[in-house]
Amino acid sequence: MTLANNENSQVALRPFDFECYGVKIRLDGNDQRVIDEAELVTRKALLNDIRPPTTENFDTTFTFTRDATGTIFLSHDCELIEYGDVPEYFFNHFNSLIRVAVAERAVDRLFIHAGAVGWKGKAIILPGTSFVGKSTLVAELVRNGAVYYSDDYAIFDREGLLYPFPRTLSMRADDENYTRFELTPSSLGGMIGTEPIAVGMVLLTEYKPDAKWEPQSLTAGSGALEMVPFTFSFVNRPDFSLGVLNNILSRAIIVSSQRGSADNFAKTLLDFVDKHVN
Repeated sequence: MTLANNENSQVALRPFDFECYGVKIRLDGNDQRVIDEAELVTRKALLNDIRPPTTENFDTTFTFTRDATGTIFLSHDCELIEYGDVPEYFFNHFNSLIRVAVAERAVDRLFIHAGAVGWKGKAIILPGTSFVGKSTLVAELVRNGAVYYSDDYAIFDREGLLYPFPRTLSMRADDENYTRFELTPSSLGGMIGTEPIAVGMVLLTEYKPDAKWEPQSLTAGSGALEMVPFTFSFVNRPDFSLGVLNNILSRAIIVSSQRGSADNFAKTLLDFVDKHVN
């Protein structure tokens, strides 16, 4: 990816204004090529689920400033948060930033940092941070017949129903650099969910070599406390967030346990769901 300077600095710059899940965002800057690249990254990050804003009262603004050396500076609501001169790395980070900006402010939707699949009409939710094996387990569940909903952001309405956010699965190779690569559900022989579904199980887990599957049941209250750290809007909208969490957990079983390798564990988990989720 190479970004050249604007050939004609007198040409008026065109910001990219959009709305996603009710959040109104502006991408602005001093270089049209950088703004245009940010737009392409945004469309991919949000699966192009965007539309023109209904007003110019923006909830948040990202501003890209490129200097004479080619370094790009990114400010979020007037606060400098990032800079770099390698566009690939810079925009890979922005891909995450734009999704978080929407997740923290979404109207009538709750975003949880979690993998999610469907199994026999009910959702299995896997909350967790990066590097705990969410995407790897989601991929193995899809290989075993589960329906793909998300590998990173689980999205819920007010009633606690799960909606698909089917971006490609972002995987990390088992090497010293944790090299990233992507998988599509179809490459795993799986299908993508298209309809909202209720949650049947929330599994709080992380991969540990040679860990044993020793599931412990949690109450809805304990489950909610465990899920708060993964709930994007909790700081800004605690009442809304807790209300949705309650609707999710009141109809689901909540289980906690470490696990071993995903390829061995996926079928064990699906068998467990068959026995314990109606």
